[in-house]
Amino acid sequence: MTSPQLSLTDAELVFQTRNDLIETTHHGIVVVLSPEGTTDLALGDMSQPFFARSALKPLQAIGTLKSGAPLRGAQVAIACGSHQGTFEQMRAVQDVLQGAGVDATALLCPTAYPADAHAHEQMVRADLAKTPLAHPCSGKHAGFLWACAAQLDRSVVDPDSRQWTMKDYCDPEHPLQRMIAEEIASFTGEPVGTSGIDGCGAPVAAVSALGLARAYSTLGTAIRNMDADARASTVATAMVDYPELIQGPDSPDTVVSERLDAVVKSGAEGMLCIGLRSGASAVVKISDGSSRATHLVALRALQAAGFLTQTTVDSLLTAVLRPITGGVEDGQPRTVGELVPGTDLAAVLAGVAPAVAARHGSDGACPTVHEEKAHEETTQREKTPGEPDGADSTATGKEASGAAGGSAGAAPGRGVNGRPVRHALKGRRNGKKGRR
Repeated sequence: MTSPQLSLTDAELVFQTRNDLIETTHHGIVVVLSPEGTTDLALGDMSQPFFARSALKPLQAIGTLKSGAPLRGAQVAIACGSHQGTFEQMRAVQDVLQGAGVDATALLCPTAYPADAHAHEQMVRADLAKTPLAHPCSGKHAGFLWACAAQLDRSVVDPDSRQWTMKDYCDPEHPLQRMIAEEIASFTGEPVGTSGIDGCGAPVAAVSALGLARAYSTLGTAIRNMDADARASTVATAMVDYPELIQGPDSPDTVVSERLDAVVKSGAEGMLCIGLRSGASAVVKISDGSSRATHLVALRALQAAGFLTQTTVDSLLTAVLRPITGGVEDGQPRTVGELVPGTDLAAVLAGVAPAVAARHGSDGACPTVHEEKAHEETTQREKTPGEPDGADSTATGKEASGAAGGSAGAAPGRGVNGRPVRHALKGRRNGKKGRR
């Protein structure tokens, strides 16, 4: 076994405050690609491979489709989802299993109770046992089984299809998993050098943030796009048409996908990827594995790069971020803190550092041309008299540098309310339009 690799270039992305004191700092990596494929923002080492966990599910679904699984619409969406086990979601998984001609006992993912409170309560009241249907990855596994079933149906004319056995579909050497690895390499633009075992038992590839950003850029442009790769379009369109199957009602991924009409997918251990229809994409990896700040980082990074307006991001973060609470006040949880951009991300948002490799320099990971371009743009903004902070460009939807947290012109180290932050140690759907 090789020794674990520790990145020394992780950026300071998020502070959690409590009563104006920084209580927790989240470090990590964030990358934003432009529709043209240039690196518009990179903090941390975007070339370092890591296990992308469930953020790989859209690419695994593409491999499943290529392997012959005739998934459509909601079936595709649940195969991409990390669902909460609502009854609607479990029925969607059962629909895929029915297509494969098997039942839940064929699933190789662990058994679980639903994360959804209502479904959990109903199952407990009915004295029902844990089921693999309720596992967050059951849709992906059901898709795997349908791919195997489709191949086995061809075994009369193609003897090689007999290798697509259902009992070991999670084996990294299974033809299905080899097909999926090829698709991951194709969409990320980099070979899969390391493979591990995900929490659900399926293989999981280690890829870089830059590679994932390439993949999600492709997925974003594929939404309802007849000219895009057919399988990528099928996956991306299903994800935005059925966002409630990707995570769950009122959950962050579902809300952001609905409001932005974008491909949005979280993964365990602090993973989040967003692909906009414009082709811009954002990838976040939080080094300590926390997921509470991933949406703040991704959305603020897209704002800093000019692909989302501050108004849009403020509204989204209000909807998806959980407040930091302490006790109750007037019968309601009392807010005593907040999540705010850390030093590196705040500097980019405030326009006091170039977007690419803001504080750590390029470290060989970011092309110098991007640093120079970002610096030139920042300098130009500083020289332009009378330009309002956070002004929108109506032609492109881009926006000049805005808030460090949520208020225009906030300086690094200030929260969304403008109060100084002290260091603890240092001082509803989319309307279902366009369903296929």
